[in-house]
Amino acid sequence: MLTETRAPRERTAAAVPWALATGIAGLLANVLLVLFFLLAEPFGVSGPLAGEARRDYSWLGPANDLVIVIQFLTFIPVALALRRWLPRTRPVRAATAAAVGAMIAIAILQLLLVVGALDFDVQVVLVVVAFLPVYGWVLTVSSTGHRHCTLPRPVTRFGLMLGASYPVGLIIAMAGLIFSWGSATQFAYLLPGSVIAAIGWLGLPVWPLLTARLVFTRPPLSIRNEKGMR
Repeated sequence: MLTETRAPRERTAAAVPWALATGIAGLLANVLLVLFFLLAEPFGVSGPLAGEARRDYSWLGPANDLVIVIQFLTFIPVALALRRWLPRTRPVRAATAAAVGAMIAIAILQLLLVVGALDFDVQVVLVVVAFLPVYGWVLTVSSTGHRHCTLPRPVTRFGLMLGASYPVGLIIAMAGLIFSWGSATQFAYLLPGSVIAAIGWLGLPVWPLLTARLVFTRPPLSIRNEKGMR
């Protein structure tokens, strides 16, 4: 009887290390990215505004790229594990498959950038597009888990806001591209859109940390119901 009780809990808790790994890696990547902007480009002593400063912080960029590889590769087991807490619907399956494919693509694109096999101008556009299925998956999972009460409310509420933030911010920012470059009207779209998208990007690592704390530490509802019927 004790073995039967432990087995489901051990299987479901196996995703906790992966969720912690991707969350911590994402937070570290955020720190490296912010430091790169502040210390290297465009504002720091390695950027065009640096004058004759001699210190070099350009290594923060490649370091961020490598940590992002870890972030998204460790995100894959989290995406696969979450299916146990959700109804087996076609939208969930499709969103999960698209997100896993996007996570693999993001990791590959980051590695290609680090080794110099892909120019930054091309890579950044491809990565921005690849982010969309990931946020679409977060939105789908959170919406499904919220409606079917299979995921905790703090996880689903944060996921709904997070999943919408990046695509909505991107749409607002892209809408500004139809106006004259550098105009006040364009700035009125680019600024809020970029801020919303950036908040969504910086907040992404928090969501798997919530799943590690509130989801993967307890069995799915189906297992709890099955145990209650015994």
